[in-house]
Parts: sequence; structure tokens; C-alpha cells
Amino acid sequence: MPRNLNEPAPRRRSIFSGLLLVLLGALFLIHNFHGDFPLWQILERWWPLLFIIWGVSKLYDRLMASRTGEAAPATISAGEIFLVFILLVVVASAAGLDWVNGHGNRNDFINLPWEDSYPFTEDVAAKTVPANAQITIRADRGDITVHADDTAEIHASVRKTAYADNETDAQRRANQLHVTINTAGGGFVVEPEGSSSGGRPVRTDMDVHIPKGATLSVETGNGTVQVNGVTGNVTVEARGGDTEIRQSGGDVSVDTNHGNTTILGANGDVKVSGHASEVEISDVKGSATLDGEFYGPLRFERVAKGVRFVSNRTDLTVSELSGRIEVSSGGNLTVSDARGNVSLTTRQRDVTLDNVSGHIHVENRDGNITLRFPQPPKEDVEVANQSGDVSLLLPEKSSFTVNARADHNGDIETEFGDSAKVNSDRESKSLSDTIGAHGPNIQLRTTYGTIHLRKGQP
Repeated sequence: MPRNLNEPAPRRRSIFSGLLLVLLGALFLIHNFHGDFPLWQILERWWPLLFIIWGVSKLYDRLMASRTGEAAPATISAGEIFLVFILLVVVASAAGLDWVNGHGNRNDFINLPWEDSYPFTEDVAAKTVPANAQITIRADRGDITVHADDTAEIHASVRKTAYADNETDAQRRANQLHVTINTAGGGFVVEPEGSSSGGRPVRTDMDVHIPKGATLSVETGNGTVQVNGVTGNVTVEARGGDTEIRQSGGDVSVDTNHGNTTILGANGDVKVSGHASEVEISDVKGSATLDGEFYGPLRFERVAKGVRFVSNRTDLTVSELSGRIEVSSGGNLTVSDARGNVSLTTRQRDVTLDNVSGHIHVENRDGNITLRFPQPPKEDVEVANQSGDVSLLLPEKSSFTVNARADHNGDIETEFGDSAKVNSDRESKSLSDTIGAHGPNIQLRTTYGTIHLRKGQP
């Protein structure tokens, strides 16, 4: 039936509520299929997307209302505000639960009002093993500390923590779980066996002594891992908690999901992958590779065969590191005292290269680049920046050929050669000049920034 023109046009319903429900359902569906889906990081970084969706839905509602003759829905309704609030609370709660599960070792001793924690100790009978045995240590909940000894046996001491209303019930639950040493697949496995019923899981903190020359694999759910002095290869899979490995005689591999990772001293190669906070790697005779998303400060020092760092934001290769690499929590990246080549592609970082003697290739966006040379450069330098400055500080007697260009109202400032050689056109400046003789090629590009060529010592 045609609408009476004297009647008010029906009001169009907004699509915003439906879009929010689709978004919420998609988040939880992905989380169900991928338990490591980082809800906390998604919420922390992408929550403004809710307001973008809100605005887009309002524009769409008004466009469709004008086409159909309906009255546009209210710009902002109380129901929509309530729905946004509920969505934020639900997703934040789920993300918080994920965080607690991932950091459970930090919350095991937070007792519920009606429970107390009761500690019990257990010594596991020593087992004789070959000096180069393959040893696996597993714990779903609890810290693992591994000592390397001049011995031919495995020995473990266990501290079990049970949560209960009274000590008798806690003792019963702790007695249901025992750490064993068994043979499996040509190696030896140290792990808790049994199950504790009637409450929260029993925490098992293990202190394990193994032969120094063993090959070690550690798997933990929620707990810290500490390994010291193992001369064989060390592999750690840590889903929650910090990892610290010292003075390894072979290769080191760590797959982490939470916490900090520290590796101090390794005669082989080092690889750290996954998601974590702070990472520190030093005194490595092989190479060091960092592959994943890491949110805390990152430090590399003295890595003989170089460093490779790969994330969704950065791809860095340093062929030899006698000094250090630091990536701050704020995103600044510094490479100091690298005798090898440096290749870096990144974005939204302020980059500083100090005393790099090899070939340099840097690409950056939305950040400044600073290169300091205490000695005249001997290898070629290539720098390309977007929306940022490029600064080079070189000794006064340096020899080099420079080709520089600053586009989109950029600028070039030089203290070398004749500054009159800087050519200007409508939106860019360029410089081509040879300083001294027989020097390397220096190519510099930037947009919306200034190129500085300065004399002096760093």
C-alpha cells in the first residue's frame, strides 16, 4: 500500500548493531580456532576501529535513507552506546583471561578467599644416564631450573604447591602428582605424572641436575625456565613465563609466547621466535636470529656471525656485530660498532648507525636516520627515507662521492664541498659532488625531510 504523504516517513534502522555483532563473533571464532590469537594486543591497538565502523555505518545509513525516502536513524542512540560499552567489556574480559592464562606463573600464589597454598617437597631418585644423553623436561605449571654437572645421572628436587581449604586436603592432592624420570624415544623424560582432583592444578617447581654434555629440551606451560652450563644444544618451548639460558656450549633455540628471554653466552647459533616482551642476547660465537613480535626493549651484544631480526615492522641483517644493537620500547633502533654490513628495512623508527664499517643499506618511513662515522667510510652507503630527516656525521678529511635528493619541499645542507652545487627545482633539491678522491659512493634520498652532511667526530 502506498504511503500517505501526510504521514511521517518511517525511520530507517541502523546497521551499526549488526556490524558490531559480526565483529564480535569473528573475534571469538578466530580465538576458538587459534588459542594463541592475541586478543589483548588486538584490543590495545585496534579499539579505535570501533568508532570508524560506527562512523561508516552512519554515513551508509544516511545515504540509503536519502535514496529510499526513509528518515535517517538517530546520529547516536543510547542503545548503540550501551552496545559499544558491552563489546569493550566482553572483549577486554576475554583478553584479560588470555593474559592471566599466559602469565599464570605470576598468579599461582594469589589465593582465593577460601583457599590457602601449602608447599610440599619431593626428591626424585637419581637415574644413571649417558654423558651425552637426550633429556626432555616438561611441566605444565611451574618453574624449571636446570643445572649442568660433571655427573652421569639425572637428579630432581621438586617443590609442589597445592591450593585447598586445609593442609590435609592439600597433602592429598599433592600426593596424587609425582615427578618421574622415564626412558622414551632413545632419551629420558622428566615430567609430572598423575592428576590432582578437587581444585586448582598443583604447581610443580623442579630443580633438575643433568650431565653437562647432555642435549636438553624444555617444555613448559606456565613457569620460568633457567638453564646454566649445558654444553649440548638447548631447546626451550615456553608458553608462559621468562626464559634465561647462560653459558651454552651448543645451539640455543627458544620458542616463546610470553615473558622475557635472556641468552648470555652460547658457542653455537641462537634463535628466538614467537611473541615476547624483553629480549637480551649477548656473547654468541655463532649467529643470532630473532623472528616474531616483541614488545619490550631488545638488546644484542657481541654476536660473532651476525644478527637477523625479522618482524612485521622490521627486517634487519648485520653480518658481524662486535658492539651492540638496541631497540627501545618506544621503537628507536641503534646499531653501534658493527664491523660487518648492515641492511635494514623498517618504518616508524628513529634509526641510528654508529661506527659501522661495512656496506650500509637503510630504508625507513616516518622516522629519522642518523649515521655517524668515527673513521672515513670505506664502503658504499645507500639510504632511502620517507617523511624524515637523514643526517651523516663524517670526519673532515673523508673522501666520497655523494648523490643526494630531497623531494616534496625537502632540503639539503652540506658542510662538505661547495654548497652552491645544491640544485633546486619546484619541489626538490639535489646534490651531486665528489669530495676528496677514491672514496665510496653515498646515495641519500628523502621526502618531506632534510639531508644533513656534517663534519666532525661522533
